[in-house]
Amino acid sequence: MRTQGTEQLGAAATKWLLSPSADPANPYNNDVLNGLTAYNDIRLNNASAALFGQIAWKVTDRLTVQPGIRVNYDEKDGLYERRVFTNFGAGPELTFATRGAAAAAQRDQLTPQRFEPSFSAWNFSWDFNVNYKVTPDVLVYATYAKTFKTGGINLNGVPNDSAGNPILAVGSVKPESINHWEVGLKSQFWNRRVVFNLAAFRTTIDDFQALVNAGAVSTTRGFLANAEKVRTQGIEAEFSVRPSERFNLYFNAAYTDAKYVKFTGAPCPPELSGGSIVSCDISGQRLPGVSDWALSYGAEYNVPSSLFGREGQFYLGVDGNYRSDFSSNPSPSAGTVIDGYALTNFRAGFRTEKGFDIYGWVRNAFDTQYLELLQIAPGSTGLIVGTPGDPRTYGLTLKAQF
Repeated sequence: MRTQGTEQLGAAATKWLLSPSADPANPYNNDVLNGLTAYNDIRLNNASAALFGQIAWKVTDRLTVQPGIRVNYDEKDGLYERRVFTNFGAGPELTFATRGAAAAAQRDQLTPQRFEPSFSAWNFSWDFNVNYKVTPDVLVYATYAKTFKTGGINLNGVPNDSAGNPILAVGSVKPESINHWEVGLKSQFWNRRVVFNLAAFRTTIDDFQALVNAGAVSTTRGFLANAEKVRTQGIEAEFSVRPSERFNLYFNAAYTDAKYVKFTGAPCPPELSGGSIVSCDISGQRLPGVSDWALSYGAEYNVPSSLFGREGQFYLGVDGNYRSDFSSNPSPSAGTVIDGYALTNFRAGFRTEKGFDIYGWVRNAFDTQYLELLQIAPGSTGLIVGTPGDPRTYGLTLKAQF
């Protein structure tokens, strides 16, 4: 696979991207970034093979033992090359041998770089599940799984050392080694109109793959790096009830405690970047993107009727979800914590058993203002970029099957 692309800075780039102190030669006057052009060449060769199998042994009518194994081989080779030129690509090539304050300011924005990362590894994984039927409608189970997430290579650019050479140690990423334990209950009651499931879990991951940003302007983009160890554990519950064909209701809840057990060489959050601090120990802090609490619910009511000569049912439904606050940056920061929020959606319409469905809907009905992501922008230790969630939206959907 090969990808090629061009990046180019225009007339306003110097004013927006450089501070007056960034270049003693005063880049505001010489327009040092105008026309700076990078040509990117990215190549990837990827090969993967696996052999796996699973058996189920019914020890008794109630007890089942189910082991499984998998052997996996992955190999990845790549090339990342970024050549940078001045004067809209017609000028001389910019390298780390090019001296002067103007060249330094240019390299900080479009960094020339070439490296050829590679990765290969065998992985053996297995799992073991035991389940027991207490009654025909109540099952308890326990599972252990030793598995992995394949390693890989970074092909979006990596940080450079003080001499301008790519830091090849982060050119490749080691596989994750995962240990997962889970116990749970699956049950049905009231003539199977009520479903209640409960699960408790604990997962440890060695060499966890985290998307990080070095916080330096010479880093072209975020890249994957290995954290020594993380742990996530919690409990999940699911409940649903259908007392009649006219009405159904569900509710799910999860509590998750997810943290870095050990991550000593992590990029620092923006408030600690710069100066002599080049990395931080964030051991014991929370993992990004994980809320302590997550809830979801939904209900629907229908009545039989007809529309345009078609027999079917009118229905009214609601669903929603809530999540508590969470960090959206691999290195937790006061500036990247997203507050918890709740979203509610409504729908109402008419459907038939033969695939005709027309309904109106409202998403985020109460117009909750929330953020999906807060991200530290590459190339700037002071810029945090937010992705807002969708506002209230509404529409009409028509479905038909023939």
